[in-house]
Amino acid sequence: MTRLLRFIFPVLSIGLLAAAYFLNSLVWPAAGLLGLGILWIVGLVLRWDWVSPLGLFAAFGAAALGLFLGHSMLLLIASAIFALLAWDLAEFNIRLRKASPKDDIASLEKHHLFRLAIIVLAGGALSAVALTLRLTLSFEWLVILMFIAVWGLGRLVDRLLTKKS
Repeated sequence: MTRLLRFIFPVLSIGLLAAAYFLNSLVWPAAGLLGLGILWIVGLVLRWDWVSPLGLFAAFGAAALGLFLGHSMLLLIASAIFALLAWDLAEFNIRLRKASPKDDIASLEKHHLFRLAIIVLAGGALSAVALTLRLTLSFEWLVILMFIAVWGLGRLVDRLLTKKS
């Protein structure tokens, strides 16, 4: 299942990005994005491990530039989500190629897709809330939220480092 999805998600990501740029009459950047999508798919077929991080970086950059230029937020956020899914499944497929023949690949795929679905639903819900709510926070609240974010990232890094050793 993940082998098919890792080809579908880049097509959706680049397609939505190109649509956002085409809708704003930016034909050449949209054509460049379509070229990037073709490179991304060819790289997946040829098992180039470097193409998915490049595609993720380019898709996020194009989505951020599109937000700056005032393109459709819905298309750009959906494109970024699909790019992240495509990258994750490509990296997961690389790890699956190194799996032992004794491993239950179907079970690993099922658990990974289940966890990924939960993350995507939560992220999509938070994105929808962020698009609908317009909060004006004071400087003090922004500083508090910044400290919480840095603390959370520190906890995440600590957990990842202690888990590997």
